[in-house]
Amino acid sequence: MHNVDLKSLQLFATLLRECNVTRTARQLNMTQSAVSHTLNRLRDLFRDPLFVTAGRSLAPTPRALELAEPLHRALAVVGALIEPDDGVDPATFEGTFEIATTDYIGFLLLPVLMDRLSVAAPGIAINVKPLEPDDDLAALREGALDLILWNEDAAPSNYYVRKLFTDRLKSIVRTGHPHIQGSLSAEQFRAGRHIRVSGHYGAVKEAVDAFYEHLGIRVSTAVTVPHFMLAHMLVSQSDMIGMIAELTARRIVGNLPLQVLEPPVEMAPFTVSAVWHARRHTSGAHRWLRGEIAAAAEQLTQQPAAVA
Repeated sequence: MHNVDLKSLQLFATLLRECNVTRTARQLNMTQSAVSHTLNRLRDLFRDPLFVTAGRSLAPTPRALELAEPLHRALAVVGALIEPDDGVDPATFEGTFEIATTDYIGFLLLPVLMDRLSVAAPGIAINVKPLEPDDDLAALREGALDLILWNEDAAPSNYYVRKLFTDRLKSIVRTGHPHIQGSLSAEQFRAGRHIRVSGHYGAVKEAVDAFYEHLGIRVSTAVTVPHFMLAHMLVSQSDMIGMIAELTARRIVGNLPLQVLEPPVEMAPFTVSAVWHARRHTSGAHRWLRGEIAAAAEQLTQQPAAVA
């Protein structure tokens, strides 16, 4: 190859993921004209259009798709070569880390983590995006993401997993519920009106789906909302039944009039982990941040339990 640089290859990888010039420009802090200019140079280099217009998006050509895997491997190798593998001084380090996670995990971990970082590493910024596991694994590989925080016990080749904490489901109803006081039977659970969450991913979402569906529990859904935090608020102001993670309950039960109850069917705990790619594994700054996240997770699990 001739006349190609690392930034051009990173742009190629981002275009493959986003298929959109505007989003690519935003992610790489470039102008759209600079993205278009770099794309034209890549087209000359590979002697192929690489991307063609498809409505408001771009569609990769067969040649671009053929180049995707060797491109990702090359970026991973180069990233490992140029990434510093020594220690880091948190007090003077400046940089932004990109993390994908759910509202549930963010609600638990971010207050503790940011409190720790504000003292130990005031120059570090955290950019949190919604979890999209299929896309996020590719983003880790390409270097667009630093970490995924989600419910994963294992990871594909070239990825690492670190268990952060376990949690388990509880049921919730409002304080003063006309039919439920202090305990929740299977009959009350089935007879009640329920609030459900529509998100596609996440530890709590998958655990709740298993509770309702895989165990054969059929209930009447009164409303479906996109976020668990909104669901908890609505339960506190209605006669609906909801589900909550125990660690979340510990933090909100004093602020919302809720009864936190044992579900009528016992469920196994679920695990929340940090996932990252091999390209970041030896980075001093990344390694330090992983340690801080693990310490924040340990800190949050030691807080007092909620009172039902």
